[in-house]
Parts: sequence; C-alpha cells; structure tokens
Amino acid sequence: MADYYLGCVTSRGVRGRPQRIENRSELISFLKTHLHEDEVVVTDPGDRLLFRAVDGVDLYSELERLGIDLPGLYRDIRQGMVSPEPEQATDRAPWEQLYDSIGLSPGEIQIRQRVKRLCKAARTVADVARLLEGTYFDAHFYSEDRKKSWNYFDPRDYSVIVLIESEAGDPDNEQERAVTLDPKARVQHVSSGEDIHAFILLDPPEG
Repeated sequence: MADYYLGCVTSRGVRGRPQRIENRSELISFLKTHLHEDEVVVTDPGDRLLFRAVDGVDLYSELERLGIDLPGLYRDIRQGMVSPEPEQATDRAPWEQLYDSIGLSPGEIQIRQRVKRLCKAARTVADVARLLEGTYFDAHFYSEDRKKSWNYFDPRDYSVIVLIESEAGDPDNEQERAVTLDPKARVQHVSSGEDIHAFILLDPPEG
C-alpha cells in the first residue's frame, strides 16, 4: 500500500491540481465527494493508475486491492442523494462481485456513457424506458420527499414494485405490490451508480 495517493478531478471541463491523499480513509472521502464529476483519477506517488471514472462510470479500478468496496461507495452516494434514512445492507451474489472486480470492455463503456447522457436528458417515464432498451441497467424512482420508492422498473409496460408499509409500522408486515407508471409522468435524474439510475418521480401514481 502506498504511503499516500494523488487525486485529480476534472469538473465542468476544468482539470484541477493533484491533491495529496494521506490514507485510505481520506481516499474514501475523496471518492465520495468527487465520484460523479467529469473525471476522477487516482494514482500512487509513482504515477501508477489506481482508479479512473468518467461521468460517474468507473473505467478502471484497483480499489478492491486497497480494501475499498467500490460498489458500496456507489450505494452510499446514491442513498445520500435520495434518502435521509440509512440503506440496509444487501447480500451480493457471486456474479455481482466478479462483475464489479473486472474491467469493462469498450462496448460496455460506450453503453454506460450513452445511458448516462440519456439519464441527464430524461424528462418523462417514457424517456427512462427508452434509455433502458437493450441494456442491463435498472431504474429506481423516488418521491420528492424521499419517503416512497418504486423499484424493479419494467420498461416494456412501465410497471414497478412499490413497498406498502403496515399501519403499525411493523417492517415484518410490509407488503409489495405492482403498479403501472404513467409514461408521461415527469421525472428528474438525481444519481447513477453501478447499474442503477435513480430518478425523482414528480408525478407519482395515486395510492
């Protein structure tokens, strides 16, 4: 492990000066702050590349070797953007861990960058459905107050799963049901990480 790291951020087309990062804790904080900038590059003192992301899409990473959970960082950033409540940890399947530990092919990089641009331009649920066509990405929707979410979006019929809380507030009695979103309902992109893109649903379904 290096004695320190160097982080460089490009924001709004302007490349900043390298920042000295003293330890792993500071590196995690640096990444959480800048991961969704135009470009983030981390190297060791010998200029060896350790991490590079463009528009929030990780293109190269050795963070696992440094003991840093990159998928976990994306989850933390996404959760901080869309909900004040802490996100519950979820078990990751072996194929997910393998996928996150290997480099992306040029085709995958191209798909991710295209979808990211479309996410920023999306204005309706129909726009979100179109940008997911032919990809392995998923979209999650949240209410403006971040207290309600609609997940597992199916772009073919605009269906989503909504969590229904029990009247007594007992999480063991919470239920899920499918609802259909209006394709004309307005959305606002708030974050992207890994394979999930998060949107505020400005015109939520009733009930």
